[in-house]
Amino acid sequence: MAPVTGWALLGPIIIAGLSGCGSLPGSAADQTPTPAGATSSAPAETHLQQAARSCGLNGSSYGAIGDDGYSITLQSKPKKGSRGGLSLTEIDCVLDVVKVPNAIASQMDGTRALDGTQDATWDKISATWTYHPDNGFRIILTELK
Repeated sequence: MAPVTGWALLGPIIIAGLSGCGSLPGSAADQTPTPAGATSSAPAETHLQQAARSCGLNGSSYGAIGDDGYSITLQSKPKKGSRGGLSLTEIDCVLDVVKVPNAIASQMDGTRALDGTQDATWDKISATWTYHPDNGFRIILTELK
């Protein structure tokens, strides 16, 4: 059995779901009626931009959107020290919105510093992640076009 890295809550929080992350994109709560004949001039958000907005990460340097909205880098607080970073609740919110499968959440949860960079893909999302107690948990999500 692999040693616990301090991220044992990651999987259960994702599986249980979070309240307060906003509505899921495409849900009834996310639908705003458009008057007949009206068109929207705003470009459509990517799924990752929607996740960042729903979870309140816009403008956070620890939840940085890149590649014109097709990638997001999430950096948690380290286990040791006082450096900044996202809380596990904020990271779990993003992972919940992008519908990370339970199996991949378990892989993330079990990642140790010795494991190096890990990766997985589901739906139209590709993820790479790494963990070290001194640096925290870092996830890069990329939305495939």
